[in-house]
Amino acid sequence: MHKVWLLLLPGFLLLDIIRVLAVFKATNAALRRTRGKLVGYDVRLASATGGQALSSSGVALSTRALPHRLVGRASTLFIGGEPDPDPAGPAGVRHLREWLSRNRRRLSRCAVLGARALLPRAPDVHAVRRQRRAAPPAPRRGQRADLPAACTKAHGWRVIEPDQGENLALSWIAEDRGAAFADMLAARLAGSRSRRYGMPRRRRVPIEPPTSDARIGTLHLWIAAHLQENLSVARLAQKVHMSTRSFARFYERATGLSPGRSVQQFRLDAACRLLETSPLPLKTIAGQCGYGSQEVMRRAFVRDLQMTPREYRRRLATMKGAGVA
Repeated sequence: MHKVWLLLLPGFLLLDIIRVLAVFKATNAALRRTRGKLVGYDVRLASATGGQALSSSGVALSTRALPHRLVGRASTLFIGGEPDPDPAGPAGVRHLREWLSRNRRRLSRCAVLGARALLPRAPDVHAVRRQRRAAPPAPRRGQRADLPAACTKAHGWRVIEPDQGENLALSWIAEDRGAAFADMLAARLAGSRSRRYGMPRRRRVPIEPPTSDARIGTLHLWIAAHLQENLSVARLAQKVHMSTRSFARFYERATGLSPGRSVQQFRLDAACRLLETSPLPLKTIAGQCGYGSQEVMRRAFVRDLQMTPREYRRRLATMKGAGVA
């Protein structure tokens, strides 16, 4: 399982931590239902010394001590709060920077809310060149060159503002599981997704959040994770252990849409999301969303949105440039 470390420093924002935890908890529950085995994320609350970590609201959360060295596969790190004023203290800037330097190879992505002092400093390009010219021979294999810290962007650090914890976690889920899965997950969460996570877009036939029947919600999550496959009505019926005819009636009663129309909408939504958030070619997007070809995707866009995918991407770029989206 992928480890997610939530490092709580003094004065962390409780609401953002709760929302991050809610996203990963919902993700794990959804993956267990759709895959039937233990997969997903191992989320751990940590602090410099362990014990109770006090939030800005005065509520304390129980944490484990941050391990000296991370083990296992790549981990995700989210830091909330501010380092201790004493730089040499257990939660001080010096101690935490040493920990980050020691474990940076194990961290696949990092984000901070408040703790900007821990961000890697961008190197002076000219200083780097001078250091390289004066540097001793290249280090042997397994040794690290003594160069300035890489810039923030190169290490994948993200700086977020208050009330963006849920959006940050959803964006990570989208990276790992696909935009369609993250969209379905966002629809199941109590809070609404903000514009920072997803751009608003037109829908001709919206798919509402899952009904009270848990089978529909589980099926929707499975569809979102398998868009590239053949999603015939017969196959969907098998997932809920019904005959094709009974399933079609059951699904339409529960959602107001036919199974085939819902699948079309899932694919359209996933394609819109990729057009909004990635520079992928249209042919690649069509393949990832389960369209037989780029032309099939184009026809779907014209039918439901009255514009081609290329026009959709161009209009979105115009909106962003004008500060509308």
